[in-house]
Amino acid sequence: MRTLISTLLLLAFVGSAAAADDGADHYRQGSMLMDSGGDLDEAAAHFERAGELGFQVAGVAYRLSRIYASTGREAEALEQMEIMANNGFGLPGLIDGEEDYASISEEPRFVAALATIRAARFPCEAGEKHHAFDFWIGEWDVSQSGQAAGSNNIQAILGHCAIFEQWESSTGGKGKSFNYYDPGRDHWRQIWISDSGSFIEFTGEARDGGIFYTAETINPADGAITHHKFEFTQNEDGSVRQFWATSSDAKKTWSTIWDGHYARRQ
Repeated sequence: MRTLISTLLLLAFVGSAAAADDGADHYRQGSMLMDSGGDLDEAAAHFERAGELGFQVAGVAYRLSRIYASTGREAEALEQMEIMANNGFGLPGLIDGEEDYASISEEPRFVAALATIRAARFPCEAGEKHHAFDFWIGEWDVSQSGQAAGSNNIQAILGHCAIFEQWESSTGGKGKSFNYYDPGRDHWRQIWISDSGSFIEFTGEARDGGIFYTAETINPADGAITHHKFEFTQNEDGSVRQFWATSSDAKKTWSTIWDGHYARRQ
């Protein structure tokens, strides 16, 4: 009987020891020590073991980078930062302003790793093609043929994934649009909605320093199709020309319905 009990106790002990050598458990223990002001060397040992066991590679690297940086192990901290960047860590907010990184925050390797981490979180902000319409961002006074036509507020929103327009005409009419680059189709789109009931979806491309949209609308009353050309080009002085023409005869002839000049508000 005693032999059986001893055997069971030994098996329980072995099983417990095996369970303790678990990546999640090491990560938990390291976090408890780190977050409660405990022994950082012991916490680092737990995180290192969690990493060896393949548990949350990027998360382990984040914890270790902070411990190493705050305890004078700068080279190892930078190595962990690069592991974070290479494994898709996408939480730059946990790094910006974190005091633990004070000793390495100016190091080129740190700056490069943080840029990669930021790009993982905000791909539109990092992607060059998402910035092709940036010349339209700002506060504008808009005129046509020298006469005041309205004002427009253009903002980059959602991590630069959209360019948001808020238009108000001099007669009080309002409209809004979302403009965005679609990387899957490699084109730009605008969705325009106004308080007068107009809804238009444009598709276009960035070229020659401008954005060139086209669209097709259908008159619900008679089914007539209208084609649209809607173009944005930047002038040398930083102002913007917004040109809109339509065709109701299958693009044989075009009529200009808007030729606006955007002057940046001082």
